[in-house]
Amino acid sequence: MEIQTIKSGEFLSIDGPANVRVIEGKIYVLGVEYGPGNSFTVMRGRRIITKALSDSKVELIVGPDGGFEKISGTDEVLDAWDKALSSISLNGSIIIVLGAMDVGKTTITTILANKGIKEGLKVGIIDGDPGQNDIGPPTTVSSAIAEKFITHLAQLRSLRTMFVKTTSIEHVWGYVLDSILKLIEDLRNNYRVNTVIINTDGWVSEPPAVSFKLEMVRRVGADYIIVIRREREVEDLISKLVNAYGNRVFVLPAPPNAKIRDRDDRKIRREMGYSKYLMPSRDLSISIVEKPIVNLPLFRGIRYDKYMLSLIRRNIGPITYVEQWGNVAVAIGNVNEFQIRNLGNVSVAILPMNWEKGLLVALEDRDDYLLALGMLRKIYYNTGKAIVTVSKSFNEEGKIDHIRLGMIRLNENFEEVDKVLYVNKIESMLSSQKIAIKS
Repeated sequence: MEIQTIKSGEFLSIDGPANVRVIEGKIYVLGVEYGPGNSFTVMRGRRIITKALSDSKVELIVGPDGGFEKISGTDEVLDAWDKALSSISLNGSIIIVLGAMDVGKTTITTILANKGIKEGLKVGIIDGDPGQNDIGPPTTVSSAIAEKFITHLAQLRSLRTMFVKTTSIEHVWGYVLDSILKLIEDLRNNYRVNTVIINTDGWVSEPPAVSFKLEMVRRVGADYIIVIRREREVEDLISKLVNAYGNRVFVLPAPPNAKIRDRDDRKIRREMGYSKYLMPSRDLSISIVEKPIVNLPLFRGIRYDKYMLSLIRRNIGPITYVEQWGNVAVAIGNVNEFQIRNLGNVSVAILPMNWEKGLLVALEDRDDYLLALGMLRKIYYNTGKAIVTVSKSFNEEGKIDHIRLGMIRLNENFEEVDKVLYVNKIESMLSSQKIAIKS
């Protein structure tokens, strides 16, 4: 335990894990003023900058890898952020927070949530970053309601979660947008929130990313758009937003010296997320005749008999299973990688043997909300059964309506080993035939 004295106007940087209690004075933390007796927590791996509003004394209990230090406020952005955010009317608004990776989007979202709570509002939060989701597991977008002051979004309990199949938005951004819109509607209509704040992913600089963000702003009907600028990563996006929305766009500076996580750090964090939602685990047997795979509806098409299999083998080689929907068929064959072959007017997608092993899947309810993440182990084509690894704590089997295939393959330690992009390809092929795939 450490006691620190902070003069009015001084800044204290705190790295978690840490617990902080104010003994004397008043300090500002993420939109909240804390006085004597108040306390807050800084989570492991997180950094919070506090500002003393008067001469203050605080008690710090710091865990392993945590720490704290007084810093110069010369380059800090707290005052600039607070001034800009104070002009936003939270009640009745949808606010979207944009910016590249590690520029402070989550911090801004947290500050806005705390300001709303301070005003007595019911604040809905949507985490729209499937790669680094703080409310739900990786590969999802999630909603929550903030009811008390927080220091990070991970402190919120997930209310609704939607599986978007992958962590790479560029492959699924239409589906991500639809999911975010559904979560907004749910928060407003079913939970009567006063405010919705949307935290977004860091894909912003490429032309498709700019198009995605502009479409998101348009479709959600954002009342305020906050863009955090670091160098020139978002200049094109800012220019287009300002032209379209004028003074509803707030451009804020990124914090100086912010830690930027590399690709490996992000991958490790995602894998910790998979483990959190899957361990300890158990295997679940599911009839995919009764609870279908919505983006590959096996056992709902025309299955080839032995005679038809023998005919098709002459043209495309060793095949163990074929099923056809319209002019599209899926085959399981002795191939090293996914391929598409044409037989007359039928396009045949050939999957490798054991293609399903380790594939991340979602067990969803009738409204397409996530009940549980799972890892597909085996499909038995003779019985129509799938074996899915789920968390031991999962106890909502009766609510499972269907399974949705993801595009990420995990190993036995729930580590990412492959991106299975052909899942999207098969889904597109089936959709082009107007095959009934639940969206």
